[in-house]
Amino acid sequence: MGFIALQTIASKLLESRPVRARPAYWTAVLRMAVLIFPVAAVSTAAQAVELRNRDRVEREVTINHSDGRRETIKVAAGRTVADVCSDCVILGATTSVEAKGDATVKIERGEVSIDGKR
Repeated sequence: MGFIALQTIASKLLESRPVRARPAYWTAVLRMAVLIFPVAAVSTAAQAVELRNRDRVEREVTINHSDGRRETIKVAAGRTVADVCSDCVILGATTSVEAKGDATVKIERGEVSIDGKR
């Protein structure tokens, strides 16, 4: 009989405790965090060097990537090539420059140099 009485008392205590539901505010915050975090992570990693040809003739440059790849590209007169690399060495006809992050490399009179940050 004592066991049944304890069960009854325990069930009455549990019934009187308010059940906490997750507020809609925190659900919305959690959903936003799940949506925003991947975008922020990609945005940070997406910094890339931009190559701008300021000459009136097409120029050819060689790009030595940090992973050992090497490529040669032609940049038309007055054109800009986005996302050339994230960390590389760019070689012009007579000069070279090490570029990384959001740097802009310019080609003027056939020579490459850092133009600045975007």
